[in-house]
Amino acid sequence: MKKSFLLFTLCSFWGILFLSACFKNSDAEPLEIFKVSTLFVSNAETTINAKNLQIFKPADSTILVPKVELNNGAQDGNGVLFVASKNFLFQISRAQKSIRLYNNASSVFEASLPNNIIIDSTLSSGREIAYDETNDALFVANNTDSTIRVYEKVSTLNGKYVGKKLKLSGEPWGITYDKKNNRLFVVMDKNALRVEIYNNPSGIEAGKVAASLRFFINGYKINGATARLHGIAYSSQRDMLFVTEIGNASGTNFDKDGGIYIIDKVSKITNNSSILANRAIFGSNTGLGNPVDIAIDDRSIKGFIYVAEKANKKILVFGFGDNGNVAPIRGYTSTFSPEAIDIDY
Repeated sequence: MKKSFLLFTLCSFWGILFLSACFKNSDAEPLEIFKVSTLFVSNAETTINAKNLQIFKPADSTILVPKVELNNGAQDGNGVLFVASKNFLFQISRAQKSIRLYNNASSVFEASLPNNIIIDSTLSSGREIAYDETNDALFVANNTDSTIRVYEKVSTLNGKYVGKKLKLSGEPWGITYDKKNNRLFVVMDKNALRVEIYNNPSGIEAGKVAASLRFFINGYKINGATARLHGIAYSSQRDMLFVTEIGNASGTNFDKDGGIYIIDKVSKITNNSSILANRAIFGSNTGLGNPVDIAIDDRSIKGFIYVAEKANKKILVFGFGDNGNVAPIRGYTSTFSPEAIDIDY
């Protein structure tokens, strides 16, 4: 009996000591629990049997393989966006001038169809999308008429609807919403080399609008000639901006002249300034030719950059610290043309 009591006492002591070691003191950073990351890819094919939506899980697996592939009818798939807090998944069909909404996105499987389809006959060229969950507002870049479309109370919409039009000076392509600071980042196409930021975007009235802040990515062009910015992603946690450069969309070397600009300390950038990217990923080893979109996993021990590389039909993965002519960490070769990408983690 005494031996049993002694054994129990020793076990209790070591158990308490072990548990104490597992918890950090109040002055230290809390332990970070990592969930499985999921990558969403929207493909640009217009053929009837194409898989226009692919889902990769886990996204940070050594080998990238789609877990789900949907032939969901979203011809010429463009912007795709997952909203974890709402369990929403949005996808643009550029050919059909429509926005698809899955409102139980974590349960999407091969035969899934969208719950709502919003059709806007004026949406001539829907590209990237962003979402303000506080105001249930979806933003869509429409490059051909230089507008950002705003669909208010978007989760309640279905059928025909015309979004509010914000008229910009330039052709918007990539957009991303910074929830922490309530602002919309917009990247301009066609040699503009310009990024614009709009504060409180859901509150902006329709019509011609001016950016709250804008700046130019200057100093060099990745391929030495053509400059066409497309994809954009921002980490509020690290205050880092990632912008893709597609170079030429066709012609000689169009599948080799792309790259990525990485900009640190974005909050320090002043209005109308010209800045040089802190790092640029480009060159023959990168596999970047037409990197149309970008997504990031900015968690402390992750730091991954995911790229939709359309010209070479690949998903490519780089690290936050990569610079210059570096090869991807890993990739996936597709039979489709990835146009847009998003990640949940």
